[in-house]
Amino acid sequence: MYLRGISFCITLTALLLTSCATNRILPAVTLDFFVPATSEDPWSRKIENWQARHQLDTALASTSGRPTRSSDLGAAYGDFTDTIRRRIANDTVEWVQQNSRQHYRPDGATDHWATLGEVVGSGGDDCDGLDLLTFVLLRRMGFGADEIYRAIVVEDGTGQHHMVTLWFESGRGDDPFVLDPTGVVASRMVRLSTIGHWNPIELFDERRHFVVKPRTIPGQALIASD
Repeated sequence: MYLRGISFCITLTALLLTSCATNRILPAVTLDFFVPATSEDPWSRKIENWQARHQLDTALASTSGRPTRSSDLGAAYGDFTDTIRRRIANDTVEWVQQNSRQHYRPDGATDHWATLGEVVGSGGDDCDGLDLLTFVLLRRMGFGADEIYRAIVVEDGTGQHHMVTLWFESGRGDDPFVLDPTGVVASRMVRLSTIGHWNPIELFDERRHFVVKPRTIPGQALIASD
């Protein structure tokens, strides 16, 4: 009986050792994903051909990033793209406004326009700083140069100034969405035309600056009041 017990223990130990040897964790293989390809690479010609055609593809010509709708698939893809982009913009407005309630900090005597680094580094700012949370996020999400601008808006009567992001969904359209960081102008994403008492006066982005003026319609004379 004693010998049988020794034999069983030896057999069990051997099985355990075999199992450990079989199931041991191997070290992960380290891969360098960014070794420059040479012209001798068998895939270079096909990849370069696609890259060239991709850059000239008319389906990507829209500055707003909206795909072509020339087929059923194109229309479905376009509708889905619009839905996702509006969801991103809506979610961004909601998140920024929620956090603005906790992190709004007035400038005081000096109106300082912060950078994003200053806003997140200090933990808050006023409307012109908090607006960067919206503007920069949408840029990172692929909203194009002709779609989103920072805008100074002025309230009729009071002359109060506020900073918002305007989203021209189709690329420089006539009636952009207002993305307000604090909810002073709008508590949700709405069209500019629905906010009658706030008017944009300046538009700018990382590189450009525009002045907002009434559009002159050809053939229509401006009548000066007495």
